Amino acid sequence: MESLKELRVYCESRRIPIISLATEEFLWKLLRKHKPKICLEIGGAVGYSSIYVAGVIDTWGGKITSFEISYPAYQLGLWSHKEAHCYNIRSYPYNALSAPIKKLMETPVDFIFIDGQKSQYGEYMEIVEKISSPHTVIVIDDVIKYHNKLISLYWYLQKKQIKYKILKLDPDDGVMVING
Repeated sequence: MESLKELRVYCESRRIPIISLATEEFLWKLLRKHKPKICLEIGGAVGYSSIYVAGVIDTWGGKITSFEISYPAYQLGLWSHKEAHCYNIRSYPYNALSAPIKKLMETPVDFIFIDGQKSQYGEYMEIVEKISSPHTVIVIDDVIKYHNKLISLYWYLQKKQIKYKILKLDPDDGVMVING
């Protein structure tokens, strides 16, 4: 997808954080394996990861809903989705903690990608628990690089006794996978 490559160049030139190429490759394999139809993204930023996921899941009729708290990033994301001709993305300018996610989502959700405010990852997990099934695959980005900001996430996982895997995908970072 040419516009996705252009968006990566744009983001890299302006130091706008997006998923790494290694994370892209991992997501491609995971999505192809599980073939989710109903996906959720918390922390859509400028739309890069939602476009990437939408491109993979479109093959089998999947849809993704994305939430982004920053209104300028949300606006750029809408523009990016349009430029990429991704019609299977719904995007909302909400903080996921206050958004009516359950009302806006078809449930249960098959795949969840969390890449929002790191200090709120535990609170995001409390929200997605309400729209998940035992088969929902959850991927949480930046868990190695920002480990010190993830206190609420680890507290939540311990409290609920949730098993997870941490995969180092880049020299300094990786993802957490639940049910994958």
